[in-house]
Amino acid sequence: MRKVCTKYLLSILALLLCGCVENDVLIDYSAQKENKEKPIGFSGCFINNALTRHANELYEHLPSMGVWAWCTGMSGVSELVFDNQQVDYNADSLRWEYAPLKYWREACDYDFYAYAPHEASQNNAQVSIDAQSRGISILGAHLYGHNLQDTPTDSVKELFRNTPDVDWMLARNGQHAVGEAGLKVEFIMQHLLSKLNISVKADEELLNRPCLVGLSVDSVVVGALPAQGDFVQNATPQEWTAYDTTLYIKGTRACELGAKPMYVMESLVFPQEVSEDAMVTLYYTYHFSDNKHEHCCFRVPLSDAFAAFVSSRSYTIAFTISPKRIVFDTGVSHWEKYENL
Repeated sequence: MRKVCTKYLLSILALLLCGCVENDVLIDYSAQKENKEKPIGFSGCFINNALTRHANELYEHLPSMGVWAWCTGMSGVSELVFDNQQVDYNADSLRWEYAPLKYWREACDYDFYAYAPHEASQNNAQVSIDAQSRGISILGAHLYGHNLQDTPTDSVKELFRNTPDVDWMLARNGQHAVGEAGLKVEFIMQHLLSKLNISVKADEELLNRPCLVGLSVDSVVVGALPAQGDFVQNATPQEWTAYDTTLYIKGTRACELGAKPMYVMESLVFPQEVSEDAMVTLYYTYHFSDNKHEHCCFRVPLSDAFAAFVSSRSYTIAFTISPKRIVFDTGVSHWEKYENL
């Protein structure tokens, strides 16, 4: 009798052990399933050079972006997945990050839309998207007339951090993706503002005069320009409405001049028609061998240089101080390029 009971207990134990093996298989399967559920990630996002291919990576200019995303399943119904989600660039991990994570759904089509920087980093702008047209609006953008060219140099620097003026950017065509494990979204961003550069150089004939020992730029002032503006994405060329014309861009530097152009100003401006009231004023000083100095001022309407500023374009005014008069050349290029005029 005891032998029968022992065999019976051993049989039950064997069945329990088999059950444990089956549970282990289920756990492994569950882990595989979880492994397929990859979080939606963002790869290197680039800045489009207006009409050309990738220029620079977004994080080099702006460390955050706002993202919207819709997911459309087999039923054809779209569901909002990201609602102005703040995505930040982590300089330590070298990745774009957000929380809480969202995961890809298989057999779903995704549409992503983005702008930069995220409105949370701005105290005055409100950003929204039209759920039907998927057009993004930026209302209440503000510029403070900041000169990004902290130190005069023979080239523009394109630095945008640690400045109150923000270069708003937009992924105009959004991005489409299919719900697949491990896929990362990559945006191509475009500048929404214009950039104004000013360079100054001295004519070689002037520099060769023995009585002159130096020539310096004391200050450059551009204004008045709109300090605020609204952007509404649409199919027409005019997407910005600029208002509150109280902006003066000021660059005051004791910059010694030579025959090579020195950039003394790099600043953001709203796309706009240039008013006849907007002026460019250049203050400069002659330094003579007898220790005397002559302070001079040259003023020209900004409209003499440009009739309008267009989104994603870079505008340059290159002054040349000559013995008899000041002359200037102008140039327009894509944002990331500049020319020594």
